[in-house]
Amino acid sequence: MPVRWSASPPTTSATRRWASSPSRTAASPASASPSRPADSASPAPAPRRGPAQPSRERSPAVLLAYALSSGITSGALYALVAVGLVLCYRTTGHINFSHGELFMIGGFLAFTLHVMWELPYIVALLGAVAGSFVLGVLTDRVVYQPLIKAPPIAMVMATVGLSFVLKGIGRHFWGGQGEVVPFPPLVSPAPVLIGGVAVFPQQLVVIASVAVCMLLLTLFFTRTRAGKMMQATAENAHAAYLVGIRVERVYMLTWGAGAALAGVAAVFVAPLTLLTPDIGLSLLLKAFAATILGGLGSMTGAVIGGLLVGILEALAGTYIASSIQDVSAFIIILAVLVFRPTGLLGARARREV
Repeated sequence: MPVRWSASPPTTSATRRWASSPSRTAASPASASPSRPADSASPAPAPRRGPAQPSRERSPAVLLAYALSSGITSGALYALVAVGLVLCYRTTGHINFSHGELFMIGGFLAFTLHVMWELPYIVALLGAVAGSFVLGVLTDRVVYQPLIKAPPIAMVMATVGLSFVLKGIGRHFWGGQGEVVPFPPLVSPAPVLIGGVAVFPQQLVVIASVAVCMLLLTLFFTRTRAGKMMQATAENAHAAYLVGIRVERVYMLTWGAGAALAGVAAVFVAPLTLLTPDIGLSLLLKAFAATILGGLGSMTGAVIGGLLVGILEALAGTYIASSIQDVSAFIIILAVLVFRPTGLLGARARREV
Protein backbone atom coordinates (compact mmCIF):
# COMPACT_ATOMS: atom_id res chain seq x y z
CA MET A 1 0.00 0.00 0.00
CA PRO A 2 2.21 2.81 -1.16
CA VAL A 3 1.40 6.22 0.27
CA ARG A 4 -0.39 8.30 -2.35
CA TRP A 5 -1.34 11.93 -2.16
CA SER A 6 -2.35 14.78 -4.42
CA ALA A 7 -1.19 18.37 -4.39
CA SER A 8 -4.42 19.63 -5.99
CA PRO A 9 -7.24 20.84 -3.71
CA PRO A 10 -10.02 18.33 -3.09
CA THR A 11 -13.16 18.55 -5.20
CA THR A 12 -16.25 18.97 -3.08
CA SER A 13 -19.89 18.64 -4.05
CA ALA A 14 -20.19 22.43 -4.03
CA THR A 15 -17.35 22.84 -6.51
CA ARG A 16 -18.80 20.12 -8.72
CA ARG A 17 -22.19 21.88 -8.77
CA TRP A 18 -20.47 25.17 -9.49
CA ALA A 19 -18.43 23.70 -12.34
CA SER A 20 -21.48 22.06 -13.97
CA SER A 21 -23.94 24.96 -13.55
CA PRO A 22 -25.80 26.17 -16.70
CA SER A 23 -24.30 29.64 -16.41
CA ARG A 24 -20.81 28.15 -16.56
CA THR A 25 -21.53 25.97 -19.57
CA ALA A 26 -23.39 28.73 -21.42
CA ALA A 27 -20.52 31.17 -21.05
CA SER A 28 -18.00 29.04 -22.90
CA PRO A 29 -15.89 30.82 -25.55
CA ALA A 30 -17.43 28.80 -28.35
CA SER A 31 -20.94 30.04 -27.57
CA ALA A 32 -20.17 33.56 -26.34
CA SER A 33 -18.39 34.88 -29.46
CA PRO A 34 -19.85 34.76 -32.99
CA SER A 35 -17.91 32.78 -35.58
CA ARG A 36 -15.71 34.84 -37.94
CA PRO A 37 -16.29 34.32 -41.67
CA ALA A 38 -13.47 32.49 -43.44
CA ASP A 39 -13.07 35.24 -46.12
CA SER A 40 -12.96 38.16 -43.68
CA ALA A 41 -10.67 41.00 -44.79
CA SER A 42 -9.36 41.75 -41.32
CA PRO A 43 -6.20 39.83 -40.53
CA ALA A 44 -6.12 37.37 -37.68
CA PRO A 45 -4.51 38.78 -34.55
CA ALA A 46 -0.88 37.83 -34.07
CA PRO A 47 -0.27 35.31 -31.31
CA ARG A 48 0.85 36.86 -28.07
CA ARG A 49 4.40 35.92 -27.11
CA GLY A 50 4.75 35.48 -23.39
CA PRO A 51 7.65 34.25 -21.36
CA ALA A 52 8.90 30.78 -22.15
CA GLN A 53 7.13 28.14 -20.10
CA PRO A 54 9.28 25.61 -18.31
CA SER A 55 9.17 22.04 -19.55
CA ARG A 56 6.77 19.78 -17.73
CA GLU A 57 9.14 16.85 -18.11
CA ARG A 58 11.18 16.10 -15.02
CA SER A 59 14.86 15.43 -15.23
CA PRO A 60 16.08 11.94 -14.27
CA ALA A 61 17.60 13.29 -11.04
CA VAL A 62 14.36 14.98 -9.97
CA LEU A 63 12.35 11.87 -10.90
CA LEU A 64 14.67 9.74 -8.77
CA ALA A 65 14.37 12.20 -5.88
CA TYR A 66 10.57 12.08 -6.05
CA ALA A 67 10.64 8.28 -6.05
CA LEU A 68 13.01 8.20 -3.08
CA SER A 69 10.95 10.67 -1.04
CA SER A 70 7.79 8.69 -1.68
CA GLY A 71 9.56 5.41 -0.96
CA ILE A 72 11.08 6.61 2.31
CA THR A 73 7.68 7.83 3.52
CA SER A 74 5.98 4.55 2.64
CA GLY A 75 8.93 2.65 4.11
CA ALA A 76 8.64 4.55 7.39
CA LEU A 77 5.02 3.42 7.64
CA TYR A 78 5.94 -0.20 6.88
CA ALA A 79 8.79 -0.02 9.41
CA LEU A 80 6.59 1.19 12.25
CA VAL A 81 3.99 -1.50 11.61
CA ALA A 82 6.71 -4.15 11.17
CA VAL A 83 8.25 -3.25 14.55
CA GLY A 84 4.93 -4.12 16.20
CA LEU A 85 4.92 -7.47 14.39
CA VAL A 86 8.49 -8.22 15.48
CA LEU A 87 7.73 -7.19 19.06
CA CYS A 88 4.95 -9.79 19.32
CA TYR A 89 6.97 -12.46 17.52
CA ARG A 90 10.10 -12.07 19.64
CA THR A 91 8.19 -12.38 22.90
CA THR A 92 5.44 -14.87 22.08
CA GLY A 93 6.83 -16.70 19.05
CA HIS A 94 3.67 -16.00 17.01
CA ILE A 95 2.80 -13.62 14.19
CA ASN A 96 -0.31 -11.52 14.75
CA PHE A 97 -2.11 -11.68 11.41
CA SER A 98 -4.71 -9.18 12.62
CA HIS A 99 -2.05 -6.47 13.02
CA GLY A 100 -3.16 -4.63 9.87
CA GLU A 101 -6.71 -4.35 11.18
CA LEU A 102 -5.36 -2.90 14.44
CA PHE A 103 -3.84 -0.14 12.28
CA MET A 104 -7.23 0.39 10.64
CA ILE A 105 -9.10 0.58 13.95
CA GLY A 106 -6.54 3.01 15.38
CA GLY A 107 -6.90 5.29 12.38
CA PHE A 108 -10.68 5.33 12.57
CA LEU A 109 -10.59 5.96 16.32
CA ALA A 110 -8.42 9.02 15.68
CA PHE A 111 -10.79 10.11 12.88
CA THR A 112 -13.79 9.81 15.20
CA LEU A 113 -12.15 11.81 17.97
CA HIS A 114 -10.54 14.52 15.85
CA VAL A 115 -12.89 14.98 12.88
CA MET A 116 -16.31 13.87 14.10
CA TRP A 117 -16.05 14.96 17.74
CA GLU A 118 -13.69 17.89 16.97
CA LEU A 119 -11.27 17.11 19.78
CA PRO A 120 -7.66 18.36 19.60
CA TYR A 121 -5.16 16.36 17.59
CA ILE A 122 -3.14 15.33 20.64
CA VAL A 123 -6.31 13.96 22.29
CA ALA A 124 -7.07 11.96 19.14
CA LEU A 125 -3.51 10.61 19.14
CA LEU A 126 -3.66 9.54 22.78
CA GLY A 127 -7.15 8.12 22.35
CA ALA A 128 -6.15 6.07 19.29
CA VAL A 129 -3.04 4.72 21.02
CA ALA A 130 -4.98 3.89 24.20
CA GLY A 131 -7.79 2.24 22.24
CA SER A 132 -5.33 0.19 20.19
CA PHE A 133 -3.50 -0.85 23.36
CA VAL A 134 -6.75 -2.04 24.97
CA LEU A 135 -7.63 -3.93 21.80
CA GLY A 136 -4.21 -5.61 21.88
CA VAL A 137 -4.73 -6.62 25.51
CA LEU A 138 -8.14 -8.08 24.63
CA THR A 139 -6.49 -10.00 21.79
CA ASP A 140 -4.10 -11.52 24.31
CA ARG A 141 -6.86 -12.46 26.73
CA VAL A 142 -9.44 -13.70 24.23
CA VAL A 143 -7.25 -15.23 21.50
CA TYR A 144 -3.68 -15.86 22.64
CA GLN A 145 -3.98 -17.08 26.24
CA PRO A 146 -6.64 -19.76 25.53
CA LEU A 147 -4.50 -21.11 22.66
CA ILE A 148 -1.07 -20.76 24.24
CA LYS A 149 -0.56 -24.55 24.34
CA ALA A 150 -2.35 -25.27 21.07
CA PRO A 151 -0.50 -26.08 17.81
CA PRO A 152 0.90 -23.01 15.99
CA ILE A 153 -1.61 -23.36 13.17
CA ALA A 154 -4.41 -22.74 15.68
CA MET A 155 -2.92 -19.34 16.53
CA VAL A 156 -2.58 -18.51 12.83
CA MET A 157 -6.21 -19.34 12.14
CA ALA A 158 -7.38 -17.48 15.26
CA THR A 159 -5.58 -14.23 14.37
CA VAL A 160 -6.74 -14.48 10.75
CA GLY A 161 -10.31 -14.91 11.98
CA LEU A 162 -9.85 -11.94 14.32
CA SER A 163 -8.75 -9.83 11.36
CA PHE A 164 -12.06 -10.53 9.60
CA VAL A 165 -13.97 -9.69 12.77
CA LEU A 166 -12.18 -6.34 13.11
CA LYS A 167 -12.71 -5.61 9.43
CA GLY A 168 -16.42 -6.27 9.87
CA ILE A 169 -16.49 -3.89 12.84
CA GLY A 170 -14.79 -1.22 10.74
CA ARG A 171 -17.28 -1.65 7.92
CA HIS A 172 -20.23 -1.52 10.31
CA PHE A 173 -19.23 1.71 12.05
CA TRP A 174 -17.31 3.60 9.33
CA GLY A 175 -18.76 2.39 6.04
CA GLY A 176 -18.92 -0.90 4.18
CA GLN A 177 -19.49 0.14 0.58
CA GLY A 178 -15.92 0.99 -0.32
CA GLU A 179 -15.99 4.43 1.30
CA VAL A 180 -12.72 6.20 1.99
CA VAL A 181 -12.27 8.70 4.80
CA PRO A 182 -9.96 11.74 4.47
CA PHE A 183 -7.98 12.76 7.53
CA PRO A 184 -6.80 16.37 8.01
CA PRO A 185 -3.01 16.83 8.15
CA LEU A 186 -1.21 17.66 11.35
CA VAL A 187 0.80 20.41 9.64
CA SER A 188 0.32 22.62 6.60
CA PRO A 189 -0.66 20.58 3.50
CA ALA A 190 1.27 22.91 1.20
CA PRO A 191 4.41 21.20 -0.15
CA VAL A 192 7.85 22.68 0.45
CA LEU A 193 10.81 22.55 -1.89
CA ILE A 194 13.83 20.63 -0.63
CA GLY A 195 16.61 20.49 -3.19
CA GLY A 196 14.17 21.23 -5.99
CA VAL A 197 11.82 18.42 -4.91
CA ALA A 198 8.34 19.14 -3.54
CA VAL A 199 7.94 17.38 -0.20
CA PHE A 200 4.80 17.43 1.91
CA PRO A 201 5.48 18.42 5.54
CA GLN A 202 3.37 15.47 6.68
CA GLN A 203 5.97 13.17 5.09
CA LEU A 204 8.59 14.65 7.39
CA VAL A 205 6.23 14.16 10.33
CA VAL A 206 5.90 10.45 9.48
CA ILE A 207 9.67 9.97 9.26
CA ALA A 208 10.22 11.89 12.50
CA SER A 209 7.55 9.84 14.28
CA VAL A 210 9.35 6.61 13.36
CA ALA A 211 12.63 7.98 14.71
CA VAL A 212 10.98 9.10 17.95
CA CYS A 213 9.19 5.76 18.41
CA MET A 214 12.43 3.82 17.90
CA LEU A 215 14.20 6.05 20.42
CA LEU A 216 11.43 5.56 22.98
CA LEU A 217 11.44 1.80 22.41
CA THR A 218 15.21 1.68 22.93
CA LEU A 219 14.89 3.59 26.19
CA PHE A 220 11.98 1.37 27.24
CA PHE A 221 13.92 -1.86 26.72
CA THR A 222 17.16 -0.62 28.29
CA ARG A 223 15.97 1.65 31.14
CA THR A 224 12.69 0.24 32.42
CA ARG A 225 11.93 -2.88 34.45
CA ALA A 226 9.04 -3.85 32.19
CA GLY A 227 11.24 -3.62 29.11
CA LYS A 228 13.92 -5.81 30.67
CA MET A 229 11.29 -8.37 31.66
CA MET A 230 10.04 -8.43 28.07
CA GLN A 231 13.59 -9.01 26.82
CA ALA A 232 14.14 -11.79 29.35
CA THR A 233 10.89 -13.47 28.35
CA ALA A 234 11.83 -13.20 24.69
CA GLU A 235 15.17 -14.91 25.38
CA ASN A 236 13.77 -17.77 27.48
CA ALA A 237 10.22 -17.71 28.80
CA HIS A 238 10.74 -20.74 31.07
CA ALA A 239 13.84 -19.25 32.70
CA ALA A 240 12.03 -15.93 33.13
CA TYR A 241 9.21 -17.76 34.90
CA LEU A 242 11.68 -19.51 37.23
CA VAL A 243 13.21 -16.21 38.37
CA GLY A 244 9.81 -14.78 39.27
CA ILE A 245 8.75 -12.90 36.14
CA ARG A 246 5.01 -13.08 35.52
CA VAL A 247 5.21 -14.25 31.94
CA GLU A 248 1.47 -13.95 31.33
CA ARG A 249 1.56 -10.24 32.17
CA VAL A 250 4.55 -9.79 29.89
CA TYR A 251 2.61 -11.39 27.04
CA MET A 252 -0.33 -9.08 27.73
CA LEU A 253 1.94 -6.02 27.71
CA THR A 254 3.58 -7.19 24.49
CA TRP A 255 0.32 -7.57 22.59
CA GLY A 256 -0.84 -4.20 23.85
CA ALA A 257 2.42 -2.46 22.92
CA GLY A 258 2.40 -3.96 19.43
CA ALA A 259 -1.16 -2.77 18.86
CA ALA A 260 -0.30 0.69 20.24
CA LEU A 261 2.51 1.01 17.66
CA ALA A 262 -0.03 0.26 14.93
CA GLY A 263 -2.25 3.01 16.36
CA VAL A 264 0.62 5.52 16.32
CA ALA A 265 1.39 4.66 12.70
CA ALA A 266 -2.27 5.12 11.74
CA VAL A 267 -2.54 8.59 13.28
CA PHE A 268 0.57 9.97 11.59
CA VAL A 269 0.09 8.31 8.20
CA ALA A 270 -3.68 8.78 7.80
CA PRO A 271 -3.33 12.39 6.50
CA LEU A 272 -1.21 11.09 3.59
CA THR A 273 -3.55 8.33 2.55
CA LEU A 274 -7.24 7.56 2.80
CA LEU A 275 -8.67 5.39 5.56
CA THR A 276 -10.77 2.44 4.46
CA PRO A 277 -11.89 -0.70 6.31
CA ASP A 278 -9.98 -2.81 3.77
CA ILE A 279 -6.60 -1.16 4.31
CA GLY A 280 -5.34 -3.74 6.81
CA LEU A 281 -4.50 -6.71 4.57
CA SER A 282 -2.31 -4.85 2.08
CA LEU A 283 -0.49 -3.06 4.89
CA LEU A 284 0.08 -6.35 6.74
CA LEU A 285 1.65 -7.90 3.64
CA LYS A 286 4.04 -4.98 3.20
CA ALA A 287 4.99 -5.02 6.88
CA PHE A 288 5.46 -8.79 6.75
CA ALA A 289 7.76 -8.39 3.75
CA ALA A 290 9.74 -5.85 5.77
CA THR A 291 10.14 -8.26 8.69
CA ILE A 292 11.22 -11.08 6.38
CA LEU A 293 13.73 -8.83 4.62
CA GLY A 294 15.21 -7.39 7.80
CA GLY A 295 15.07 -10.54 9.90
CA LEU A 296 12.02 -11.81 11.72
CA GLY A 297 13.43 -11.33 15.21
CA SER A 298 15.24 -8.01 14.78
CA MET A 299 13.62 -4.62 15.40
CA THR A 300 16.49 -2.82 13.71
CA GLY A 301 16.08 -5.19 10.80
CA ALA A 302 12.36 -4.39 10.68
CA VAL A 303 13.13 -0.68 10.30
CA ILE A 304 15.76 -1.30 7.62
CA GLY A 305 13.51 -3.79 5.87
CA GLY A 306 10.56 -1.40 5.92
CA LEU A 307 12.58 1.41 4.38
CA LEU A 308 14.00 -0.92 1.72
CA VAL A 309 10.56 -2.28 0.83
CA GLY A 310 9.17 1.24 0.47
CA ILE A 311 12.09 2.43 -1.67
CA LEU A 312 12.12 -0.66 -3.90
CA GLU A 313 8.36 -0.39 -4.31
CA ALA A 314 8.59 3.27 -5.37
CA LEU A 315 11.49 2.63 -7.75
CA ALA A 316 9.65 -0.29 -9.36
CA GLY A 317 6.54 1.81 -9.85
CA THR A 318 8.55 4.70 -11.30
CA TYR A 319 10.94 2.94 -13.66
CA ILE A 320 9.22 -0.37 -14.50
CA ALA A 321 5.44 -0.13 -14.26
CA SER A 322 2.95 1.13 -11.73
CA SER A 323 1.14 -2.21 -11.89
CA ILE A 324 4.15 -3.98 -10.36
CA GLN A 325 4.14 -1.68 -7.33
CA ASP A 326 1.55 -3.65 -5.38
CA VAL A 327 3.13 -7.06 -6.07
CA SER A 328 6.68 -6.02 -5.25
CA ALA A 329 6.24 -7.13 -1.63
CA PHE A 330 5.52 -10.70 -2.75
CA ILE A 331 8.58 -10.65 -5.01
CA ILE A 332 10.72 -9.49 -2.08
CA ILE A 333 9.35 -12.22 0.21
CA LEU A 334 10.04 -14.94 -2.37
CA ALA A 335 13.53 -13.65 -3.14
CA VAL A 336 14.54 -13.40 0.52
CA LEU A 337 13.14 -16.82 1.40
CA VAL A 338 15.06 -18.40 -1.49
CA PHE A 339 18.42 -16.64 -1.17
CA ARG A 340 18.61 -15.56 2.50
CA PRO A 341 15.88 -17.09 4.68
CA THR A 342 17.20 -15.42 7.86
CA GLY A 343 16.93 -11.91 6.41
CA LEU A 344 19.54 -9.17 6.56
CA LEU A 345 19.99 -9.07 10.35
CA GLY A 346 18.30 -12.28 11.44
CA ALA A 347 20.22 -14.99 13.28
CA ARG A 348 20.24 -18.55 12.07
CA ALA A 349 18.23 -20.68 14.48
CA ARG A 350 18.86 -24.32 15.31
CA ARG A 351 16.15 -26.64 16.54
CA GLU A 352 16.78 -29.94 18.33
CA VAL A 353 14.40 -32.75 17.41
